Amino acid sequence: MHSARKSLAASLLMLLLYSLPAVGQSTPETPLTLGSRLVASAEPPVSRPATTPCAVTLLHREAFNHRGNGSSYTAYPHPFQYAPPANCSAPWAKVVLQISFSIPAGRQYDRTVALWLDGINLYFATTMEPEPGQPQHWRIARDLTSYSALFRHPHPGQIILNNLISPTTNQPIYVTARLLFYPLAHHQLAPRVPDRVYPLSNDPAGAQQALNTPNQSLARTFTFPRNIQRAYLDVIAQSQAHDERWYTCVDRQYLQQTRAYSLETFEACDGGSLRAVEVLIDHHPAGLAPVYPWIFAGGIAPRLWLPTPGIQTTNFIPFRVDLSPFAGLLDNGHPHTVSVRVLGADHFFNVAANLLLYQDHHAAQLHGKLLEDTLSPNQPAGLTVQSTLHPNHAGETIGHLNTRMAQSYVILGSLQTPRGKRITTVRYTQDFLNLQTFTRPGPKRYNETILQNTTVSMQVTHTLNGRTQSTLTLTQSDPLSLDSRKTMITTGQNFTARVAVHQGHEITLRTTTASGKPYYAHLNEQLNTRDRAFGKTIPTPLDRSTFHHQQLGRETVAFRDSIGSCYHAAIASHHERLTAIHEGTGCPSHQNHIHSQSRPDHPWLVPLHP
Repeated sequence: MHSARKSLAASLLMLLLYSLPAVGQSTPETPLTLGSRLVASAEPPVSRPATTPCAVTLLHREAFNHRGNGSSYTAYPHPFQYAPPANCSAPWAKVVLQISFSIPAGRQYDRTVALWLDGINLYFATTMEPEPGQPQHWRIARDLTSYSALFRHPHPGQIILNNLISPTTNQPIYVTARLLFYPLAHHQLAPRVPDRVYPLSNDPAGAQQALNTPNQSLARTFTFPRNIQRAYLDVIAQSQAHDERWYTCVDRQYLQQTRAYSLETFEACDGGSLRAVEVLIDHHPAGLAPVYPWIFAGGIAPRLWLPTPGIQTTNFIPFRVDLSPFAGLLDNGHPHTVSVRVLGADHFFNVAANLLLYQDHHAAQLHGKLLEDTLSPNQPAGLTVQSTLHPNHAGETIGHLNTRMAQSYVILGSLQTPRGKRITTVRYTQDFLNLQTFTRPGPKRYNETILQNTTVSMQVTHTLNGRTQSTLTLTQSDPLSLDSRKTMITTGQNFTARVAVHQGHEITLRTTTASGKPYYAHLNEQLNTRDRAFGKTIPTPLDRSTFHHQQLGRETVAFRDSIGSCYHAAIASHHERLTAIHEGTGCPSHQNHIHSQSRPDHPWLVPLHP
């Protein structure tokens, strides 16, 4: 991506892709059509209640067409005013953000876009790149029911989309955004949502924070209500510039040895291949979060992502950090600083974070304390880097560079409530693995393979007076593999490369409560794409190049849960056109169905419950 927008072994075998038969109908946010060159995604749509929504328009075909240098970091916020929907008061069964994008045919980079309301981040992603003869348009949706407290009052908002018109980037981007408020059905109980939402943004209107080093942080100090019983932080860390393809980075001592393998000059980056998020309260460690390896529509080779973008590319999903063990500390009436930093950051990461708080409606003030926190104050902990890089018989660097991190922690906090003593325990494990292999099969050939995976395991337990009230168990796996086979034609950026990428995102959730039924949900997203890239065209937007590209892709997504949701979709593409659509396989009547309380786009897949 341009700076302004911008079983692992089995993963490589999966890069041999096959077409699928076209069966059934699809109901994604952006409709799918065989033969189309428009954006296509198999990711599950946001479910909608049966009631008729009230709509509030935030932006209508807003044009982002500022004149300037196409490589500039400059962004011009577009403000708007929000007012709650008339005659459609809270509580709502569901709140959905719907955004439509369009770009005329031409040349333009993929760009970072973020939507804010009263400093709260509502949406964060990147846009697609158009082609000279092919416009692009797509639509996304986000379930924002958890942010309902924000929407009860008027607020100023803004959208930041740093799209610039220049001689080489000549197209505007148009955006329409609406909030849809679904009223409760007759006799329906309102979902339980956070009582307060706080932004970590230091800009009153809201803006992502650039963090260039591991020592910089996004931080804000608050004095909270004194009856907080649960606290969560939704965080997004978007890699940019030298960090954009952080999974290809190496420690500085290996940079010159491996530079010739890179597909772009700035892709030869240092800082190591580990990136992770650390959350702190009053400068003490409070939690970790993984960084998802989002690949933007211009990333690695732009035609890899036509027509199917990388997983979550056009709709980032935050990771949710459970800060509930610290509720007693936050209730003490003193100011507290919540901060986020990116471990390994090496110029730079865009970071956004929202704090969500649940209050005890039966008490004006609660008392508690932190009982245990085993998260090391020195991060990253448990990190090892092993190198077998060495010169071959011709003096050319080959070998392996392996990076691993394995870390676990336990955080406990107590809270004295009107119903008794409540103890929250968070047990968290995060494992990171990045295996880079460099080979030289010929005098002008540079083959690089990267096998990476980040896995997270988390268990949250709440007890009341010594008896278990609820448990939440979450496992998450984010595999990535990259196979690059580069052949030099002359020198510098004059080369051709065959590139294959596999991305995955898999989550399993299990919850139990003292009075309700257990809940189970599983989401599995897998995407494979490959293409032939040319060094001369990689740094520029898509153009009228006559190079013979060989794009081939496949994406499969499956979601199930214990309240009846069943979703399965698979799409395939060849030569940048959608060649297969397959939906509903294995679901009742071969039809996709997502229950209105199910939320496959929730960071933890947690359903809406009263």
